[in-house]
Amino acid sequence: MWSWRLARVAGIDLKVHASFLLVIVIGAMQWGGFGVHGAIFGAVLMLLMFASVTLHEFGHAFVARAFAIPVKDITLYPIGGVARLTRLPKTPLQEFLIALAGPAVNVVLAVSLGLVGLQFFPWSDLEATMRNPYSEVPGVQTLVAMLISSNVVLAVFNMIPALPMDGGRVFRSVLSFFMSADTATKVSAALARLLAVGFFVLGFYGNPMLSIIGLFVFFGAGEELAAQKAARMLDGVHVGDAVNDYAPRFSPDTTIAEALPAVIGTNYDAFAVEQFGRFVGVVTRRDFKAHADAHGPYAYVAGAMLRDVPRVQATDSLEVARYKMEESEVPFVAVLRQGLFLGVVTEFDVMMLIDRLMGATFTAAPSARGVTSESGT
Repeated sequence: MWSWRLARVAGIDLKVHASFLLVIVIGAMQWGGFGVHGAIFGAVLMLLMFASVTLHEFGHAFVARAFAIPVKDITLYPIGGVARLTRLPKTPLQEFLIALAGPAVNVVLAVSLGLVGLQFFPWSDLEATMRNPYSEVPGVQTLVAMLISSNVVLAVFNMIPALPMDGGRVFRSVLSFFMSADTATKVSAALARLLAVGFFVLGFYGNPMLSIIGLFVFFGAGEELAAQKAARMLDGVHVGDAVNDYAPRFSPDTTIAEALPAVIGTNYDAFAVEQFGRFVGVVTRRDFKAHADAHGPYAYVAGAMLRDVPRVQATDSLEVARYKMEESEVPFVAVLRQGLFLGVVTEFDVMMLIDRLMGATFTAAPSARGVTSESGT
């Protein structure tokens, strides 16, 4: 919500949040003392800085995909970017390399910009501009100097060992070589919250953005704990245990009118369609209504049916099922045992099961948001 897709790069949606417009305004205001020229320069500088943030996130995304972890999308916010991975990395080494990839991109950008800048400007001039960027009317030299320094800041700042920042993920991955993933996450989250309090307090004595980052880190660490706990629980439960045997099932030649009483009489959102005892697809409550509105009550269920449904084995873990849902962008899976169809498990079923296991009324599960890799500005 409140995000728009800018482009699709290598199969990954690049989105921008509505609040991102504040970045352009802030940039224009920061350099507005130099008049219209300065305001335009500030806006362009901010856009180029966030181009670096975007490349940072694609660094995470491409390394994740190298480990067969699909990436749902990348979204840009005023405080940084978020690459949503469909699942947690399976090994500490995977998490280490994925987390390190983002800051590594910024190091490469800083070095590359420095080498290009040296072809046109003496290093002493670039360094002086970095130290005091507002000392003269901004131009190309100022632009290059600010982009070099911003990429250095992005690399260093993101390596602070505070979840959910990259440094926190690197720290957790290193700990995971010597202890369980649960313990490593608890230790990392505790350190992150301690640092978050420090950021929050420091924000009152200087840059208010530090206080905002402190809040982001504090609550982000809590979400990391919940995501790790949910993933562990899902990994220990078989999909077959979550199948609801009481959900209505239909045949392809059932009419909407015939199926409607069963649909209305339940709270289920997805219904299996079988033909001669074989699973052939799923029809959702929403598709029932849309098909009935378009074709009338005597249209067949087959016309509203989704045939390309991800399938899992009953002995697979619920974490595998959640991964299949995220990968296919379909909120349910068909469950089979030795080729025989058992039933449908939905994303909602998974979330409700996590709630029961955690003894909570609300779950911040990775199935709802996806696993994220974040970079601050």
